[in-house]
Amino acid sequence: MPALSKSRVKAYSFLLLNTALWGFAAPIIKYSLNFTTPAQFLFYRYLIATLIFFPIFLVHRSRTSPHAHKTNFRWLVILALLGTPLTLLPLFYGLQATTSIEASILESSSPIFTILGSIIILKEVLKPREWFGLTIALGGTLLLAFEPFLIGHPLTSLSIKGNILVVVSDIIWATFLIFSKKINIDPIKLTFTSFVLSIPFFLIMVLVEKTGFTLANQAVPGILFMAIGGSIIAFWAYQEGQRLIEASEAAIFSYLKPAFSIPLSIIWLREPFSSVTVLATVVIITGVYLSEKR
Repeated sequence: MPALSKSRVKAYSFLLLNTALWGFAAPIIKYSLNFTTPAQFLFYRYLIATLIFFPIFLVHRSRTSPHAHKTNFRWLVILALLGTPLTLLPLFYGLQATTSIEASILESSSPIFTILGSIIILKEVLKPREWFGLTIALGGTLLLAFEPFLIGHPLTSLSIKGNILVVVSDIIWATFLIFSKKINIDPIKLTFTSFVLSIPFFLIMVLVEKTGFTLANQAVPGILFMAIGGSIIAFWAYQEGQRLIEASEAAIFSYLKPAFSIPLSIIWLREPFSSVTVLATVVIITGVYLSEKR
């Protein structure tokens, strides 16, 4: 077996760092939401992330050619809203109602909605094997979404609602990915804009919910982790990693997120991992792999 090139080892290292940070996110957020609300968590997360990312954005802008492609402001705002606040709102409220294990697995099924959207919007054509994989993955997603009903969970309606909200988040994220393929916007500018727009978006939510701005000490580490690790470092690591290898190869790392979230959820949060969840996980990963394999 030939040795991996230095650039490929570097790419794998960056992508593994990204996967670990985003994989650990679900149980860390779940724990933090015991002491704060989703809107409050997200408000402080993006307030901190924006302050840290601002110098990076300024350096990037100073190095950008004045003759660079002009940004479509309307699409910049639409994509910024789709990619961050509108995706995270149902995800966090869903995570509050379901387990971090189920949320992380459902989140890893998001590529199937990207594929479906690409068929509908981008008019992409799938081979029979890819249709087969897509059908399997959708079946696994439905199985996991309604798993609380199948096992007789004591809070069945709440857990199913949480799972459905995570799936809604997947669909919004897929919409963002599809339109970002069609609209060429600088990723650094898009990231900074999404951070900035998230602040008033979640500020309004905090004011509407009348929860106030006082944070419990137990929620602070999770917010800092997501502001720095989940937003800045994870984004940078993904951009660096996918730049060095093919996009399809980089996408495979997204399937590994549950490998980080599930053990932490079981050991730290003492969450159950039922046989139905195991089956649904295998079905989803198999289906997504077949659907994306070219």
